Amino acid sequence: MKLRKLTLLVGAIMLFVLNIINAKNIKVGEKTKGEKNFEKIMKKFDLEATIHTTKGDINVFLYPEAAPVNVANFVFLAKKGFYDGLTFHRVIPNGDPKGDGTGSAGYNVDDEFVDWLNFNNSGMLAMANSGENTNGSQFFISLQGMPSLNGKHTVIGSLKTGSDLAIAKVIRQGDKILSIDIKGKKVDDFLSYFSVETAEWESKMQNN
Repeated sequence: MKLRKLTLLVGAIMLFVLNIINAKNIKVGEKTKGEKNFEKIMKKFDLEATIHTTKGDINVFLYPEAAPVNVANFVFLAKKGFYDGLTFHRVIPNGDPKGDGTGSAGYNVDDEFVDWLNFNNSGMLAMANSGENTNGSQFFISLQGMPSLNGKHTVIGSLKTGSDLAIAKVIRQGDKILSIDIKGKKVDDFLSYFSVETAEWESKMQNN
């Protein structure tokens, strides 16, 4: 009986040691195989957005491989026509249903950060917030490099060309978003990966 207990104890210790060794072999922040596959799926959509404004069109690359839920939220709202007719309320433009920086869609989305997508360069499309994990409907475009915003605002896209940045720079308070078009490969299938989230957003918008 003592031998059996000793064997079980040794086995448990060995298992514990193996788990520690395996944990050391996994780098902190390393993605799982499932996460890598999901990232590849997201990237293949090649999503883009055209923000039609009273000053001209602003064309944007979207990055669902970096911020999948936040991009899905932006696409969801754009396809519902949520941004149509809204005014820019700052020189760094934000989409805001009240036009004064206080409007929302009635729900929040958590932050999503990756090292390679940041504010080191101008022309980044990102989510405005009122603190950690409070992304909603409001977004902004950075008109210059703003590294101080890294890790504070989720970046969901970047302007395609210098011409798009030039249009963004002439936007003034009171100018309007006419509509936002979403383009890509099998773009209609994109939101199907976020059916749980979109159902929740739809419900909260209706009750807002």
